[in-house]
Amino acid sequence: MAKRPSEDPRVTDLKRYKKAREQARRKPPPRPPSHGMIGSHPKARLILAIVAILALALVVGPKLL
Repeated sequence: MAKRPSEDPRVTDLKRYKKAREQARRKPPPRPPSHGMIGSHPKARLILAIVAILALALVVGPKLL
């Protein structure tokens, strides 16, 4: 009996290729990274607000007591 050839990676499934190409076409292009004043970290504003509130509490807090 003839031995069955192993999977050849050069041989592709045309349906799978067309489907992948169509999905790549539908996918929106990636957004450019944001390099704002506080950086590109997504939670940078929250961290900055917490630090500002803590600094304000340390400065104003003892004066109120």
